[in-house]
Amino acid sequence: MRTDQDPSGVFCLKEGYVKVYSITDAGDENLHIIYGPTMFFPIIWALTGRLRQMFYEAMDSVSVYRIDREKFLTLLDHDPKSKDAVLLRVIDMFNVYSDRVDNLEYTRSHSRIVYRLLKLAEKFGTPSKSGVLIKAPIKHYDIANSSNCSRETVSREMDKLEKKGLIRQQDHSIVICDVKKLEKELLRG
Repeated sequence: MRTDQDPSGVFCLKEGYVKVYSITDAGDENLHIIYGPTMFFPIIWALTGRLRQMFYEAMDSVSVYRIDREKFLTLLDHDPKSKDAVLLRVIDMFNVYSDRVDNLEYTRSHSRIVYRLLKLAEKFGTPSKSGVLIKAPIKHYDIANSSNCSRETVSREMDKLEKKGLIRQQDHSIVICDVKKLEKELLRG
């Protein structure tokens, strides 16, 4: 979606992942949130009509449902279950941003990266034979961008975590081999 015009409607992801980011004055990407299946966007515009300078980019192949903004608002006015569902999604988004603030409380990049991995597993992870598979196509760049680290630092720390047997990178996905051990790694800081 372009930042200079109203979206063509409110979108709900059927499948795939979309990242939302802004561009800093220095020209760098500032990742705000990643949307996965059943999440809808752009919620601020949908509810208030205010357009923010955000970019929405598919991270992989996506399939979406689209509804006109006016129909969306009418649905919310007349269907309490829809209004409840929207409220739950807004709460989820608030939690994502709260987690981002919590993440920055860690002073060491190692801890910020471990924390980010745990949150990604919580949000996008599915149990598998070898641990928890983070299905979203997260790149080192995305982790760096969302944890205030360089991509090189993320790559170095991910390699260390992999050598410790805590994570595995496979087919452009991340597997948390043992969530409890990774949580202990966070506590060690």
